[in-house]
Amino acid sequence: MASSAMSRDEILNRLAKVFRDEGYEAASLTRLSKATGLGKASLYYHFPDGKEQIAQAVIDRAHELFSEQVITPLRSDAPADRRILQMVRNIDNYYCNGEESCLLGVLAMSATPAVFHPQIKAGLLEWIDALTDALTDFGLPKRQARQRAEDTVCRIEGALLLSRGISDPGPFRRILSRLKTHILACAES
Repeated sequence: MASSAMSRDEILNRLAKVFRDEGYEAASLTRLSKATGLGKASLYYHFPDGKEQIAQAVIDRAHELFSEQVITPLRSDAPADRRILQMVRNIDNYYCNGEESCLLGVLAMSATPAVFHPQIKAGLLEWIDALTDALTDFGLPKRQARQRAEDTVCRIEGALLLSRGISDPGPFRRILSRLKTHILACAES
């Protein structure tokens, strides 16, 4: 049940959970209403264009949080190895130890409106670019850093997908525990 004091961020977090858990198609207004405790009329008041506008707001919020927790630390002035290790720790936190699915991944794999595709692509590329820069700063040639960044994002996203598919966060946790050593060992070679 929603309280009148629930912040917009809390509403968006609850809405995001529905999209993460059920995908775009299954995220009905009834389900979204139930998750927030807001009636359908209240949802339409906040999001007059309906489900598409809700999804847009959820994607924007997810991008904001991911940028704060992952992109900004990767782009900080800290030494590159610390930035990369911080990314791994923050990824673990962001995805709740593999208990939460990647919103962009779920939306990319579902029949979402084409209007979201540029945001999904931009979000993934922003992560790859930030990690590429950190790996380059750590000493990898640019091309190798880019490939390592893409491989890393593939491993994380794949582990999230597998963890969701088998209802077991173990694969995600294993990938993250190995990732710290793997990324930095590859950069040192």
